[in-house]
Amino acid sequence: MELTYLRNNNDKYIHVFSCCIPVRGHERGAIYDLQREEIELVPNTMIDFLEHIKNRKVSSVLEEFESDTMAKKYLDFLEKNEFVFYSNTVSFPELSARSINEDTSVIQFMTIMLSEFIDDNLDAVIKNINELGVKRLHVHMSSQDCMKEIHKFLNLLEYSRVTNMSFSIPYQKIDKKLYNNNRLKTLYLFNSPKEKVETNNEVTSVFIMVNDARMFIPKFNINTVDVNSTAYNIAVNYNLSLYKTVFVDEHGEIKFNVSDKTGYGNITDSIEEIKTRTFPELSTLWNIKKTDIAPCNICEFRFCCTVTHIPFKKDDGYAVNCNYNPYNAELN
Repeated sequence: MELTYLRNNNDKYIHVFSCCIPVRGHERGAIYDLQREEIELVPNTMIDFLEHIKNRKVSSVLEEFESDTMAKKYLDFLEKNEFVFYSNTVSFPELSARSINEDTSVIQFMTIMLSEFIDDNLDAVIKNINELGVKRLHVHMSSQDCMKEIHKFLNLLEYSRVTNMSFSIPYQKIDKKLYNNNRLKTLYLFNSPKEKVETNNEVTSVFIMVNDARMFIPKFNINTVDVNSTAYNIAVNYNLSLYKTVFVDEHGEIKFNVSDKTGYGNITDSIEEIKTRTFPELSTLWNIKKTDIAPCNICEFRFCCTVTHIPFKKDDGYAVNCNYNPYNAELN
């Protein structure tokens, strides 16, 4: 069947929507749809084809690929998925690569392992969460009956800048009153007898069968990608996985993840010490982009991956150990 653009757009130019970002990987490519917050995995040949045809006239492309069936399938796919559009205008501005992140938070995302130490110093912890401007906070609790503790945390942060709260707790009965809290977004219930997902009043309850020992080990899967304009902008300019993201262990030590051997200060330290000592040390790794880390630099997910792998120095640059292998597009 004749393609739509053959009838209507022959004299127009082909343009890629600025919110659709083609990314070439080693084994395959991806198109990030930042507006719909979706990712489409495609062959690298399609990425090359898309780069080849953009800003060219439809008639010129059709003439060049007149007998190429695959090229016409690619064009049809790109059009139907609204990755391209046609216009009489020769060119349109592309998405700016410069940083437009204007968030003033020192730390945006924090994970805290609740412990006796944290509980004993809770006033100082809450104060620093507020001072640091944390927007997303995850609290891990190990007690079998922790509904009161969750309510306590939510109440203490009622007037904070935290807008997104989540908790990981052992499998137990959920107090339905929690569903009325606008800050609470997700509950993860580990050691569940079966896996399921429930939604109540915009609060998502995720029941998982794994134990808490495995929950915080950095591991890639498709759920760890974050496709949107803000995430992409950060990824182009910084390390999206680490940028303004910290893990606070049961001793209050500020780290990047549960496996991190380095401590960058303590959550109970004075806010001045955190800002003058901890912040500069953390920001050193924030500025190591995925494009400078192997094998991230040849991975199709390099501008949307949020797994907190810590890069280590090698003779020829930086590297991470990841369970996703971009050379064969398989999980290990």
